[in-house]
Amino acid sequence: MADPSVLVVFRQQASGRRAIAAAAELDAPLTVVAFAPKEERSARCGFYTPALDLAVRDAAHRELGTARKLLGARADTARFVVLESDRGKDLASWATAAGFTTALLGARRGLLGLRPRDPAARTLSRAGLAVRIVE
Repeated sequence: MADPSVLVVFRQQASGRRAIAAAAELDAPLTVVAFAPKEERSARCGFYTPALDLAVRDAAHRELGTARKLLGARADTARFVVLESDRGKDLASWATAAGFTTALLGARRGLLGLRPRDPAARTLSRAGLAVRIVE
């Protein structure tokens, strides 16, 4: 990537909406990513059917449609990507290979106001990206 684009990890939750709202205020080019985790089969599975993977990928595309609506006018210049992989390791390698230096994620909230660990934020941080968590 020639320009310093900001990676926005979108989830169909309040945290994703907060991340999109914060990203819309930035002047940098945006790339919004949604996850489509692949089905992991064990040795006991009899046969593989792609129906689950297709449904998950369709759900990720719908999530990006929501993100596009939330971005408003900024959506015309943003890129939208469905990452079909494991959330952790593959996201970090894809982000570094694409040249991202900054990632934006919404803060996840758990029970009683406790913040659960965010594996995507941790992985991106370990890969060398500047991770900004939006409250």
